[in-house]
Amino acid sequence: MEILKKEDRRNIKPKFVGSKEQKAKGQGRVVMINMSESSLDILRSKKVINTQQYYTALRVRRLWEKSRIGSYTSNFNKVGDISGWNDMATDRIDAIYKLSRLHKWLGDKAFGLVYKICVEDYTIKETSAMYQVDRVYLGKRFRESIDESQIYFDKNTN
Repeated sequence: MEILKKEDRRNIKPKFVGSKEQKAKGQGRVVMINMSESSLDILRSKKVINTQQYYTALRVRRLWEKSRIGSYTSNFNKVGDISGWNDMATDRIDAIYKLSRLHKWLGDKAFGLVYKICVEDYTIKETSAMYQVDRVYLGKRFRESIDESQIYFDKNTN
């Protein structure tokens, strides 16, 4: 059996770049992107965020994945129950607690922005279209939020 090279294992798919009007007219362009990469990897490769911000964003993403919030295994009917916490792993409870504290630290808007980009894997361009703000402004706010997250993690490490 032939051993696949690293480049051959990529999940490359075409993606249209342009507005809806350009797509309707057949204008714009199609680029090939690696679907296995997250938006954080792309932001880092384009030097939108530096290495420290990248690892902080990955830390937020890992916390979210560890907490398994919104997964089919979550039983939110038991969360209010004291007995409901007994069947959850302690690292999962710890991750939920840390995310809750981070949310308090950052505030609703900044945490929502970090969530959209780090967890839901939206790009800054897509998120700026959702919030209807300038892309450059949103990029600055994202970097600011990630820096605040880093301050939170530095102060609250055990």
